[in-house]
Amino acid sequence: RRKLRELKKLPVGNKRLVEAQDDISKKDISLPEWLSLFKEIQRSRGVHDLHAIDQLCGVLSGMNCGGIKVREIGKEFCIAFVEYLKSGYKTSKGEKLKPKTAFNYQCTLVTALNVAVREGIIPTNPMNLLSRHERAKASRGKRDYLTIDEVKRLIATPCRNETVRNAYLFACNCGLRLGDVRKLTWGDITQDNDKWILSVIMNKSEKPVHIPLGVQARRWIPGCSGSSKHDAGDLVFAYLPGDSHINDILKIWAADAGITKSVTYHTSRHTFATMLLTLGADLYTVSKLLGHSQIKNTQIYAEIINRRKDEAVNLVDKVFD
Repeated sequence: RRKLRELKKLPVGNKRLVEAQDDISKKDISLPEWLSLFKEIQRSRGVHDLHAIDQLCGVLSGMNCGGIKVREIGKEFCIAFVEYLKSGYKTSKGEKLKPKTAFNYQCTLVTALNVAVREGIIPTNPMNLLSRHERAKASRGKRDYLTIDEVKRLIATPCRNETVRNAYLFACNCGLRLGDVRKLTWGDITQDNDKWILSVIMNKSEKPVHIPLGVQARRWIPGCSGSSKHDAGDLVFAYLPGDSHINDILKIWAADAGITKSVTYHTSRHTFATMLLTLGADLYTVSKLLGHSQIKNTQIYAEIINRRKDEAVNLVDKVFD
């Protein structure tokens, strides 16, 4: 444990875990110890909300598996973990987890084990051994998004925080998640004559994406002009408040604009996807712009657009009833 504490003092963003082989035996690291170290790795990568890792630790403590080594985790443990999420774990109110919450805990463990593979602790992620039916599933809930008309109404409505306003409208035109917007620097944006390209490695998927920035996206970048000079390491959207504060500001702003939908920062990503599909972009292109690894993850937006078409036709039918 002393050696683990010494390891955690290392600047994780600069010295990978593999460089600390003399300080700790990677094969002997327990799951709780790894999750603690995983949290520091995520923090060094600019991940803002780390509460999910703490919540996962709380779930695992209820399984009485604190002594298990990461290298000992196999399919049997993964199945037991999922079953515990589905029926064994109880909240402080004595209730079972909602499917979406159980799915989120599962995703956190999957990510933690993926990073363990990357750091050389285990050769493969044992969660990949589970079939689709053995995994926790999130019920497909409603995805709120804004129409083009609603985005225009937001633009015409004053917002109490200009940085939040700019960051949200920027994401409506490029699809970046809040965590990626927070860490976005001027070095991530390149300009070649009239073409602007945003190139980032997404926090969630660790996949690189290259997004052309049109006039509407550039409109909301603070100080985005040909004469402006910025250091490559400077944040584009500096001084953004905390996640919950941002969502509180957005809710008030949306209400002032006469929008009754539940608006959070993530609705900007949904808005970007549905807006492109509405305007005729193909599903494959939208999938690449969103950084989805599989096109099926983008399919939900196409289903949303199709439902809107059905609703439009039904409106015509009602006129002649």
